[in-house]
Amino acid sequence: MKLRTFVPVVVAMGALAVPAGASAAKDDKEKVTVMSRNLYLGADLNPAVGAPSLEAAVDGAGVVYNQLVRTDYPQRAVALAAEIKKAKPNLVGLQEAAIWHEQIPSDLGGPPIGPGTVAASDVKYDFIQTLMAELKAAGEKYKLAGSQPEFTGELPADVDGSDATGSFAGADLDIRLTMRDAILVRKGTKAGKFKSANYDNAFQTDISGIPVTADRGWTSVEAEVGDAKFRFVNTHLESFDDGTIREAQAKELVKKALKGKGRQIVVGDFNSDPTDPSNDGLAYDAMEKAGYERRVVSGTTFGHTADLDNPNDAGEFVLTIDHVFVNDPKIKLVKKGSALVGDTVMTPGGLWPSDHLGVVSRLSVPTK
Repeated sequence: MKLRTFVPVVVAMGALAVPAGASAAKDDKEKVTVMSRNLYLGADLNPAVGAPSLEAAVDGAGVVYNQLVRTDYPQRAVALAAEIKKAKPNLVGLQEAAIWHEQIPSDLGGPPIGPGTVAASDVKYDFIQTLMAELKAAGEKYKLAGSQPEFTGELPADVDGSDATGSFAGADLDIRLTMRDAILVRKGTKAGKFKSANYDNAFQTDISGIPVTADRGWTSVEAEVGDAKFRFVNTHLESFDDGTIREAQAKELVKKALKGKGRQIVVGDFNSDPTDPSNDGLAYDAMEKAGYERRVVSGTTFGHTADLDNPNDAGEFVLTIDHVFVNDPKIKLVKKGSALVGDTVMTPGGLWPSDHLGVVSRLSVPTK
């Protein structure tokens, strides 16, 4: 064999040998894209929850109802589906995936206001069902792994602002909100048994003496993307307290939902920003102390106004409260494919998709 023939053969043989190890090195990690998306329930509840009397609560519920209609979830769902289609996350954690029911005429609000009342049952908006329909229309194949009911409450609502119409305090109808968290799974991603629970720690208040408990909770699935196996967990912590309840909820999350071995990816609206003095970082700190590290591109995630029609003013985004946590430092953030979404494209009607930004994190997850 001539030298000029022998050398390429040796090089070729070496090339065959080296990539085996190199390929193995590449194959010991999988790219996994996850998304945390607060859909925004559609209205600010404070006019009703903070009312000093039942009559004022009826007026406040009317304000809530009218804002819900203005923020037009069916229109926003088209934009939200477009975000998901572009990012193509393997798993999506949804918060505030509300379902709103109404009842016309009002029977004074259903439980828990009084005996003999009936809960509103006519669906006004089902956020999950509408989003799934828009994803299907966009050609995206996602399935609902499951959803967890959270806070639910019903009030009579004076929608037209006149006490001369309707029943008590001008109530024209009853409106019932059920908050939900949910997990969506993209076709090709394996997802095991769905699990969920409410937290024992919950914010409690009252509306004119009527007790109200704001249930929160978590959802999870055991997931596989290629050879990468991990637990995917989604949560929404309390927003109405001084930080101590959401801190307790974060500790519950770690102790109950995240117990056990194995890699975990935890997404959600934690309502906790350790970098801003106007918001406490207690829940965030609880996650860090438990060994969880954040994997999100930099930037604030909350700030669109409740009407969702504000100008794109970066100054309004002052809080970073939507997070992706991992319990294994070997899980790294891949910047290409990671993003904050929801502050560049408004709907044709001039609405932002949500008051939060969506958090998309592309992760390099070890397979061993």
